[in-house]
Amino acid sequence: MVVGTSSNCGKTVMVAGLCRILANRGYKVAPFKSQNMSLNSRVSKEEGEIAVAQYIQSLAAKTEPSIHFNPVLLKPKGNFVSQVIVHGKPYRDMDYNEYRRNKDLFLGKIRESLEYLDRNYDYVVMEGAGSCCEINLLEDDIANLRVLEMVGGDAILVADIDRGGVFASLYGTVSLLPEKWRELIKGFVINKFRGNPEVLKKGLEKIEELTGIPVLGVIPYREDFVFPEEDSQVIQNMKVLGNPKSPVEINVIRFSKIANFTDINPLSNDTFIRLIDFQDDITGDILILPGTRCSTLEMKLIKKHGMDRKIREFVERGGIVIGICGGYQILGKILIDSNFSEGDVGTIEGIGLFNIETIFGNEKVIKNSYGILEIDGESFEVSGYELHEGITVSQEKPLIKVVKGFGNDGKGFDGAIKIVKVGKGRNKSYIIGTYFHGIFENYKFRNFIVNLVRKRKGFEPITGDNYKDTLENNFEKIAKVIEENVDLSRVLSIDKINK
Repeated sequence: MVVGTSSNCGKTVMVAGLCRILANRGYKVAPFKSQNMSLNSRVSKEEGEIAVAQYIQSLAAKTEPSIHFNPVLLKPKGNFVSQVIVHGKPYRDMDYNEYRRNKDLFLGKIRESLEYLDRNYDYVVMEGAGSCCEINLLEDDIANLRVLEMVGGDAILVADIDRGGVFASLYGTVSLLPEKWRELIKGFVINKFRGNPEVLKKGLEKIEELTGIPVLGVIPYREDFVFPEEDSQVIQNMKVLGNPKSPVEINVIRFSKIANFTDINPLSNDTFIRLIDFQDDITGDILILPGTRCSTLEMKLIKKHGMDRKIREFVERGGIVIGICGGYQILGKILIDSNFSEGDVGTIEGIGLFNIETIFGNEKVIKNSYGILEIDGESFEVSGYELHEGITVSQEKPLIKVVKGFGNDGKGFDGAIKIVKVGKGRNKSYIIGTYFHGIFENYKFRNFIVNLVRKRKGFEPITGDNYKDTLENNFEKIAKVIEENVDLSRVLSIDKINK
């Protein structure tokens, strides 16, 4: 298990790197996180919902993602309430107090998954959550060393030196742990170091002397690692990403309950992406309305800040608008939530760019999906994943003929597309909506959208799948950095250390 002194210290990337190293050596390896909290999720091979981090780690491990990689997923809904996903399916909404009262139930599900992984894989690389020593939460913590203790495993403690105070963090974490869990920590890894490792020598010697735990490695700071973020808080502090030299600018509305924002990651190589708030102007060539945990609330905020007017004006200027999942629902005429299943807003009119109606209060759709996408006379095979509780009735031309999946209402079609001529020239505005998360991972469709703008501006079209190549190369880079800077001979026989 890789545990940390804090959140964002590098646990997720470390697990991905170890998975790739073991997979490259011919082992069947599984990533695992007993409990994750994230609004970014994917669909497993069993058509269950798991956190995006464990999905990406499964790619690093060269294995199909499974519900057993993340048996408990918490999706925050606000007011200290989360939707609890157990083995890929919604269990129920719970606040913290109810959740902790049911921890034994969830521990039983976690044990089931670990037993399944033990039977079916050579290695299981586990990831802890946040700090492994939040002393106010230890009694109810089912995401860290209590789970490791269940299977008799060993732990590596990772600390982020870029934050400062790395030795105090390591020493304090180990000192505050109950003795039975302290004994599980068999090595330290210091992450995100800038400079000459020689300057750390005295500190490394002292921390080993104080704790009796060896430092297994110091990993240098790398800005070129590309790893999809799972925490929506990250995007709240982000203004821009992608390629600033690209002639194509994409604006993404930063929804208050933004979900599955990793949908935009495949665009980052070939476009410049600007995250805009409800009160901002639309300055780009393409506007994306991403997924959200609460479409009705976002629509209320869009109206409050006049973003609906700005979107309609953007279309009149020939802009390209793309709505994904909740963003697609918002582009319609009305969002019907008679039972307030989405939240406090209830039924609300949408932007009205599509003649569609979305009804909430239905069973959640969780599907790996596939179909034929048609646009402007061109046809593409596309795959994606669906995670939505709304069902949409559409009077528009569908975007995708669904071969496998659910789509708008389970009747064989997904999304909508409308192409509108603008002004007296040949310019056209494209309005596109879909329930297919991951739509931009289909590089032919992604390149088609980007090339619409490049052509308008007189640039040559792009070709190929840059994102897939980038992600795959990134796994190899992470693995190489770990191999070069961590004593893997001790990691892979870590049960012998300190015994």
